[in-house]
Amino acid sequence: MLRLTVFGALVAVIAAQEQPKARVAADGLPLIADGESGETAMRSFSSGFTADDRGRLWTLVMHHGVANRNADGRQLSLHRSDDGGASWRHVVDAPGPWNDWGAVVGDPHAPLLHVAWSSRLPGSDFSSAVYQRFDTEQGRWLGEYEVLQEGAGAEDQFGVNDVAIAADDTMVVFVATHRNPKQPPWPSGWSSGLMMRGPNDRDWRGPFPVNTSHYAVWGNLQLHDGRAHTTFRSSPSHSIIGYRSFALAGEAFDQPAPVEVSVRPDSGRFVANASSLLIGPFGERTVVYPAGNEEHDGKGQLLVAYAEAGDEWHTEVLVEDPPLAHGNVAHEHFALVRGPGRQAIALYSKIAEQHRVLYQRVIDGGSPMGPERVLARSELGGAYSRIVGQRDPRLDTGMLAVVSGQGDAVRLGVRAVLAPRGGKTRWQ
Repeated sequence: MLRLTVFGALVAVIAAQEQPKARVAADGLPLIADGESGETAMRSFSSGFTADDRGRLWTLVMHHGVANRNADGRQLSLHRSDDGGASWRHVVDAPGPWNDWGAVVGDPHAPLLHVAWSSRLPGSDFSSAVYQRFDTEQGRWLGEYEVLQEGAGAEDQFGVNDVAIAADDTMVVFVATHRNPKQPPWPSGWSSGLMMRGPNDRDWRGPFPVNTSHYAVWGNLQLHDGRAHTTFRSSPSHSIIGYRSFALAGEAFDQPAPVEVSVRPDSGRFVANASSLLIGPFGERTVVYPAGNEEHDGKGQLLVAYAEAGDEWHTEVLVEDPPLAHGNVAHEHFALVRGPGRQAIALYSKIAEQHRVLYQRVIDGGSPMGPERVLARSELGGAYSRIVGQRDPRLDTGMLAVVSGQGDAVRLGVRAVLAPRGGKTRWQ
């Protein structure tokens, strides 16, 4: 008995030593990575954090201007939390000398992370879209990264919008083009397309471009019931937030062209680049996106577009934010998060408040419900200018989002937003 007691105490001491001390940012949120070298979260439309098969949380962090990592100062790193997002540790950098924006998704059935990102191949100055697996038990990258689309020139480069894994373990990567890629298969400059690989396949298939006319930028990806659901900004005749779904088994789109889910110009409102897409448990589709009026005279809004599976879309106002502008503008201060049942949760800050307050509001059946709720505040402008929400349909977790700032607020670092009541992380 004494021997077992001593052994148990030793295990407890080792576990305590391995557990990193929880760090808290100036706004009270758990700190994932400090902002001393310009660290930020992933793009708001990407899957920036996930969990492994043991329920440990993982997130990607972008490092800007990090001289000790590479001369050009762009690198990605993986960070892990063993206690539901309260404390975090740096685990590993992405392989290669120069790595840019990416996305990560955990494997519910194996100790693996699937990571896709933009990288410069050895000897190249141009960005390529790459994919690689990471072993969460061994703490190492497996093999070499696979090149999904190779950059060949200043006008022909590639990045990654998002990555997801289907219930049958089919991998899907939503690839983005930079400027004017070769045609075919891309219908225009700044296109995006789906690439996929089944669990028994060796090679990737695609790309399958989601746009049929000009542009598909800032692409969102959600998998549900054997389909890849996407939203993006496109310009068939005017700027729209387009929606299009793709049957993975048949490798075919369900619509001949993107469906316009945003308000039309004759409403007096015009869209910007960004959107956030969430597919509910019964196929219901919720999209949040920004819109402003042509005169830029203080009538900006965040709007909610909603449709049941197979039904028409309708639009409601989520929040008024007068300074919000339309056009080729990179708004990343809003994100949808999976809520209980059929509900979606919108997280957002406001330009009118210089992104100093992080809000939450419930959306039920496309309709905003009740008053907005304050989750966090900061004295620094730009504190919540980038929000990356948890939208994975099979992941239950008490972590809602990852946030980071811009301008002076970059020094707040990359932070975790936890649900008030927490919650155990598990795969459904």
